[in-house]
Amino acid sequence: MTSVEQKILACATELNPDSNQQEKMRQLMSHDVDVDHLINLAYKEGMAGLLYKNLMKSGVLANLGHEQRERLQTLYYQTVLSNQKLIQDLKEILHLLDKKKIRIVLLQGIALLLPIYDDIGLRPLTDIDLWVLQKNYASLISILGSQGYERNHIYPNTFRKGSTIFDLHTQILWADRIKASKMLLAKSQENIYSETQVADFEGQEVLCLSQYDQVLLLGLHALKHNVSRLVWIADIKSLLADWKSLDWEALINRAGELGQEKTLVYIFFLLRLFDFQLPPEASQLLERKRLGFLEKRALEERIKGDSLPLWSPLLLISSGKGLKARFSFILETLFPRPEILRQVFPDSVNRKVGVLYLKRIVQLFGFIKVSLKKKKGSNL
Repeated sequence: MTSVEQKILACATELNPDSNQQEKMRQLMSHDVDVDHLINLAYKEGMAGLLYKNLMKSGVLANLGHEQRERLQTLYYQTVLSNQKLIQDLKEILHLLDKKKIRIVLLQGIALLLPIYDDIGLRPLTDIDLWVLQKNYASLISILGSQGYERNHIYPNTFRKGSTIFDLHTQILWADRIKASKMLLAKSQENIYSETQVADFEGQEVLCLSQYDQVLLLGLHALKHNVSRLVWIADIKSLLADWKSLDWEALINRAGELGQEKTLVYIFFLLRLFDFQLPPEASQLLERKRLGFLEKRALEERIKGDSLPLWSPLLLISSGKGLKARFSFILETLFPRPEILRQVFPDSVNRKVGVLYLKRIVQLFGFIKVSLKKKKGSNL
């Protein structure tokens, strides 16, 4: 059963709550709320800033204890300061890229921060995800190096200076690490790149995914990480908020082109977390692409407030793909290349390949044990 704290966080996903939504927040906060748990949960779910502003707009922030108000306010302003630095650091790199006539594609949170969130304190970021074509990869690395960013020796596509982290991608859909991921899309990444659109990032020209590809790839990213943060679904909700019938039709058509109709079904199902009214086009897709037993069971864990089960990304991300694509993706995800296993087990960088795969087998058995223990606990 969904707790009142989880219902409050779902209500707090509104960027500009109207009078009815503010009244709903007031009603929820009038219940017996464990405020400390609520704040801890908001932080874990990436929702602290949104909770702070929604409580403020609903006039109930003052009802919290002094220390609780201060903690929420501190989390909000920490996000503001952190995001300001990320924005400034990205602008410096974009300026240098522009001199070389190189364009990059903003991905995930950084691509949403300015277009969707008018207040940068509402959406925490941990890094800056950039998609760069292979032909421009060396130039981008050179620019980062010239600005003092150091390459992570375990994760070679990650560069850091102070608190700012750049995560580079030359392949869409994490195919830099799991090559079989390329088989999950019915179109090539060149097709996705051709659909990107020019956008302005505080005076700097960048590329962003088309709005339809954005929704689908955000959904896949959330599924890959077991939808462990509510803010990832809140991002999608905010993107879809003002769409018209033609937009919904175009999204569904694009999902069909990319072989990602099931991903869209999962997104629509997870929007049940909020008071989100799906249009007829989405309801028809849900009716046409019904969820299987295991799919529904996995997604309902998130509806209840938990992350998806550990096994669910293997099932959900590969759903609807051919046998070869599905088998290849699952096998490589479970037993990736040795260089990827050395990233998984950084203390075993110099170990032999056989030892790495033995450690992976032990790790997978550990995951199974955790899943069974969690299942047993939920049945008590």
